[in-house]
This record gives sequence, structure tokens and C-alpha cells, in this order.
Amino acid sequence: MSDEKAKDASGNVVVYPTVSCGAEAVQGTVVILDLFMATSPEHLKSGDRRVVTALHPEQALHLAQQLQAAAETVLKARKDRAAS
Repeated sequence: MSDEKAKDASGNVVVYPTVSCGAEAVQGTVVILDLFMATSPEHLKSGDRRVVTALHPEQALHLAQQLQAAAETVLKARKDRAAS
């Protein structure tokens, strides 16, 4: 995330909560990833920013692996904190 537009005036990385997401194969050629995000608290229910991107199948699988690994790390950390 080296793009300066991804940072606020203080230099903090800007992130938006994802409120819904989906993916589907299109015409047997690409995977479409569809994300709805909220850019402010009043939009948390339905989102106000949509990003739709096309991925090659290999990219989609790579992203899925990265998401799974990251999610497992977070879930393990939660479990460890709960056990402490």
C-alpha cells in the first residue's frame, strides 16, 4: 500500500469496513469480486462505496489463500486471548 492517496493527512492508512461482499465466476473466464464498504459510521448498515474487480482464477485462489491464512491468525489470537 504505497499509494499516498491511501493515507490521511496524518499519514495513517485509510481503511473502510466491508459491510458485504461477494464473488462469482463470469463466462468461465474471470472471477468478479464485489465489495461494499462504509466510509463513515452512518453508512455501516448498507455501505456507500462499492468496488468491483475482475481477477484471473489464479489470482482469486491466491487471494483466497491469503484471506484464509490471515483469518486463521486472527481467530487463533482471539482464542489465545480468551484462554488467558
